[in-house]
Amino acid sequence: MLRELYDNFTTRISPFCKEVIINVKRGARQGDTILPKLFSAALENIMRHLEWEDLGVKVDGRYLHHLRFADDIVLITPKIEQAERILAEFDNACGKIGLRLNLTKTMFMKNGLVPDALFRLNGKISPNALAMRAYKNIEGVVEKTKNIRFAYLFDTAVLPASTYASETWTLRKQDEHAVSVAQRALERAMIPLYTQVQKGIRSSELRRRTKIGDAVDHAKSLKIRWAGHVMRYSDDRWTRAVADWIPRDIKRTPGRPPTR
Repeated sequence: MLRELYDNFTTRISPFCKEVIINVKRGARQGDTILPKLFSAALENIMRHLEWEDLGVKVDGRYLHHLRFADDIVLITPKIEQAERILAEFDNACGKIGLRLNLTKTMFMKNGLVPDALFRLNGKISPNALAMRAYKNIEGVVEKTKNIRFAYLFDTAVLPASTYASETWTLRKQDEHAVSVAQRALERAMIPLYTQVQKGIRSSELRRRTKIGDAVDHAKSLKIRWAGHVMRYSDDRWTRAVADWIPRDIKRTPGRPPTR
């Protein structure tokens, strides 16, 4: 349809009262309203031709191997070898229609059940320190401003990055402590004081001066808000299926559950 739309497509301009006809060969570019729909249709066509029926993690009798939202895609596998295979097949299928994976935004995540191993796709894939990188983006503004309301910059730029995907966190006591320690380090970087002076300031005094939001409280509020969304779902989407899923074929490890 788009090919026919741009076939013999021209526009007219009249510089100095002289009409000029120009052939338009623009095509679809980033920012066009139709582009997200084209991308979703192309991605759906790719997924339908990939043979992944027996790959992924089994949830309530169905295999969950990927989740996608617009151009954000998560590939889910129980083994690193399977993850490399799925990612390679997906990359190959995308290349056939002119799409390429952005390796700078591709991350490999695993839980404690997966052994440490090198994960590669045309090079090593590693995660980034999102919170500190987000702070570096506003560090110059924070250093120049004398107004304590630069806490607004922290709450709008750094806090969302440090609590990204916190809806899925277990938030054990040790996790809350780790988040608090990281936030206090960022707070001390925000206060224009010498290191010797900073060491004598309590964390409560730092929080009073910076007036920034607490990362742990923010993460908990996000979890509660997300739980409300899941409870209101009435269809068979994976979000509700995974939340209600009880893995009856897996035994719980001995000992008490981790302290929450």
